[in-house]
Amino acid sequence: MPPTNKALSLLWWGTYTIFGVWGHRTFPGMDFFAPGIILCLQKEGGTRTLWLAAIWMLLIEGTGNLPFGYGLAEYSLLIGFYLAGQWLFESRSFLFMGLLGLALGVLHPFLIYAMASLADLTILMKPVLIEGGLQAITFPIIWLVIDYFYPTRLRQDVRSL
Repeated sequence: MPPTNKALSLLWWGTYTIFGVWGHRTFPGMDFFAPGIILCLQKEGGTRTLWLAAIWMLLIEGTGNLPFGYGLAEYSLLIGFYLAGQWLFESRSFLFMGLLGLALGVLHPFLIYAMASLADLTILMKPVLIEGGLQAITFPIIWLVIDYFYPTRLRQDVRSL
């Protein structure tokens, strides 16, 4: 008997979380959960997105050395950018995802600098700027890949745009 859609969704997002943690460990400074938050908003709505964002935020905050707040600020602004931008752009277009990636790429150095200054840490900005550029480039690509692999059986539950 095939799993129910809730079980399949739980399995999908659990597997994505494992790959996201691996990605964070392999490529420090890159956020692999941000495209997942957008995909979850598009496919499954707000409640599950809030739960996933809270779990992923705790994972990010717990493994970093910055004061609590980077993940909260990043994901809150990302969701805000998405909700504001869907009124102007087709919410599932690659162009819109590219613009969201660009916004996250620009936002990354500012958030790192703000959180580091709160903790009285000195940081080298060049690597942080490179991370921001890589985030801007990889965000739409990761979103495209996970959208492609999102289970077909769950696509029937997709809400209208």
